[in-house]
Amino acid sequence: MAYTEAKLDQLQVVIRLETFPPYHESHGTPHPVVQRSFIFQFPQGTAEVDQTDYGHPGRFNPCHAKNIALALQPITGKIVSAAESLAALLD
Repeated sequence: MAYTEAKLDQLQVVIRLETFPPYHESHGTPHPVVQRSFIFQFPQGTAEVDQTDYGHPGRFNPCHAKNIALALQPITGKIVSAAESLAALLD
């Protein structure tokens, strides 16, 4: 029996936006911090990429991988690129 890789049946993407108040325990700065989370739900697992405006309110930093399922780690760069593209649509 030959092994074949699973094909992508469905991909769900959830974008979550949170605003943390000034001096919140997650950042400690005197300004509110906005965080976007891009959650990609693949059949092989979930990948989460986030982006914040930490350090310069109103201007987002580049996206970065936060939690990537082991099976998805070889395509982390593509997932982060997809999140950057989605972020560009939101700006």
